[in-house]
Amino acid sequence: MTNVTIRLNSDDKAEFSRICEKIGLSVSAAFNVFVKTVIKEERIPFELSARDRDDFYSEANLRHLEELKRLDDAGQLKFTKHELIEV
Repeated sequence: MTNVTIRLNSDDKAEFSRICEKIGLSVSAAFNVFVKTVIKEERIPFELSARDRDDFYSEANLRHLEELKRLDDAGQLKFTKHELIEV
């Protein structure tokens, strides 16, 4: 076993720690999962891009919207009026 030191913004570390705790992982375990995934897949396990992206058109959101449309077409969605939106 060896130690690795990384530098993080203190706010990012606190938020990352909070999320890891909710998942049931330590920060160390989360980094180990990341490292093992990189080794297994021989790639960074998420998309990296230098260009601005419109998350509305991301694959995940498009799948989500398609599922919502399917549910709406099947009459399985119930919409309610929101106080901030005037119709």
